[in-house]
Amino acid sequence: MRRIFFSPASLAKVSSAAHLDPMREALCALETFATGGGGPVFHSWRRRVAGERDGRALAELARTVRPFPDLYRILENSSTAGSGNEFRPRVLRDLETFHRIAVEPYWNQVSTLLEVDRNARAQIMMSGGVDQLLSTLHPAIRWRPPVLEVPGTGHDIKLESTGLEIAPSLFLFSRSPILVEQQGDRPLLLLYPIPVPRDRENLWDPAPDGDQALGALLGRTRAAVLQVLTTTCTTTEVGELVGISTAAASQHTAVLRAAGLITTLRSLNKVHHTLTPLGGALLRGDPLV
Repeated sequence: MRRIFFSPASLAKVSSAAHLDPMREALCALETFATGGGGPVFHSWRRRVAGERDGRALAELARTVRPFPDLYRILENSSTAGSGNEFRPRVLRDLETFHRIAVEPYWNQVSTLLEVDRNARAQIMMSGGVDQLLSTLHPAIRWRPPVLEVPGTGHDIKLESTGLEIAPSLFLFSRSPILVEQQGDRPLLLLYPIPVPRDRENLWDPAPDGDQALGALLGRTRAAVLQVLTTTCTTTEVGELVGISTAAASQHTAVLRAAGLITTLRSLNKVHHTLTPLGGALLRGDPLV
């Protein structure tokens, strides 16, 4: 385990990544492709990538270059393209090809899942502060104030004035979080995997639209619950409109609420649910990044 020691100043600078980075997610995807990771959830994705015309070259890239930290550092230094390093442009072209084949066709689904998790983490931060945020990131991460223990090998890190930036990753699914030391005075980067529900059988259907995309991301029943909540409903009304039991409706609304897609308000003996702005954007298909 690597240990990160926080000062009061650095602890105050713990933050979520300001935006989702497709190329950073491509690096996570490359690691998963190289190791055959992800289990059954990623079987279809691996077959599609390997079956592409450039699949063999991509497999070679995955075997010979470490995405973190090697390729990540090359990306950070992309402004030095004219420095005479002949290896770097080739690697970047290969990585861009990998992104085009392995990530870009699915970015609509992937980015929505990532954004849902980011929103959920924001809710945790608002209600429980940094302490609850760090203690619930991942089972392999241990938060013992003021020390954060992260899987991996290497020296201890003492943060004085710089902070920690956290970012979710779909393609780290079933793998350990990754700690990346960035250049200059940029904060440490901690990539953590997000869970993928087992009912996401259509996750790797390229660029689905409308109701099909929503069903692929949330599951058909949960998507139907979200669509019903374009108007405020009680749990009983949700069950009646969707055609499920009140108990099942309560379970689905709890998941949607935890993801930040709906809010719940109790009034007397009734519970009323309605969409959040994020839930409404997901239904409309608005860009989230």
